[in-house]
Parts: sequence; structure tokens; C-alpha cells
Amino acid sequence: GGTGVVTIGQLIGMASHLEGRGCSVLDMAGLAQKGGAVYSHVVLAPSAEELLNTRVAMGEADLVLAGDQVVATSAEAVARMNPQRTRALVNTDVAPTAAFVHDRDWALPGGDLQADLGRACAEVAHLDAAELAVALLGDAIYANPLMMGYAYQKGWLPLSEAALLRAIELNGQQVANNQAAFAWGRRAAHDLQAVQA
Repeated sequence: GGTGVVTIGQLIGMASHLEGRGCSVLDMAGLAQKGGAVYSHVVLAPSAEELLNTRVAMGEADLVLAGDQVVATSAEAVARMNPQRTRALVNTDVAPTAAFVHDRDWALPGGDLQADLGRACAEVAHLDAAELAVALLGDAIYANPLMMGYAYQKGWLPLSEAALLRAIELNGQQVANNQAAFAWGRRAAHDLQAVQA
């Protein structure tokens, strides 16, 4: 919780609405109050009549924007991935989970999280979006719009730039910085080394 997952879901939903498409956004944020994961299921369709469900079905995710590697490899997230269709963009920043509150010696789960995602998805990109957001805009809160821009540039987010930027504007929060984060994400997808420099 607190990383802007719900906001990104709402921005994608608004951009879809602005384009006249059908969209359902279902946020699962209750666990955030206990230091747990937050999920936002965003389902897009050409029209509202073509929406068949409000949650992303098992094995049906086209895109996973993961703000955290641990949550990205959770059973809840992986169940929706498909090695033939899912593309994932994963923020490599690792946030402590609720387990850390109860066990000061807690460590990341065993195994290689990046390899686990590689097996679950058709394509995975890893990006330290939090570090880039701090370096470029002074706050990790801009990691998610940066990731949204990256996914857009890769062709993984089937919405127009104009609609996404307008959705950010309509949200009314730190508009210039969120739009700049989106632009930096696009640049990072094109030439990450130049952005890092």
C-alpha cells in the first residue's frame, strides 16, 4: 500500500473511458492497512457491453505492472500470468512486507524471483523505477507513472498517449511531475542507459 497502485489503475481506467472503451477497475486494497499487498484488476474492452468480468481471470493477464518483486511473484499475481501472452514490467525495488513487522530477521523468500517471473510470462522487463523516480523527480511516488510510460512505449498498454496524459491531468495531483514521470518512462524503454546517465 501507499505506492500508487490504485491510482495507476484509476488512470488507466480514465484513459480508457476517454477513448470510449469499456473498462472495469477492481481494487483490492484492504490488506494495505496491515502492510499487505494491493492489487488493481483493470479489464479493458472495445465497449462496455463486451466486458465479461471485473477481475483479471486466471491465466488471462496481458500486462502486469508490478510495483514490487515480492507481490509480483505472489500466488495471486502469478495465477493470472500466462507464459504465452503476459508481459510484465517489474519494479526491482523490494519493499518490506508485513512479515518483517513480526520477524525482524525476515528475509526474501527463497528462489530467484526474476527467474520465477521469467517462467510465468512471455516477456519480462525489470526496472528500478523507484530509484529512477527519486533521481529524476525527487520522490519514489513517481515510480508507477514512470512504469506506465515504459509500458506504453513498449506497446504493452493499448491506450493513446493523449488519453493517458489527460487522465493524469484530470486526476489533478502533481500533474506536471506525473506527466514528466510518464515521459521519463517512455525514454527509459527506448534508451535506459541514457536515462540513467
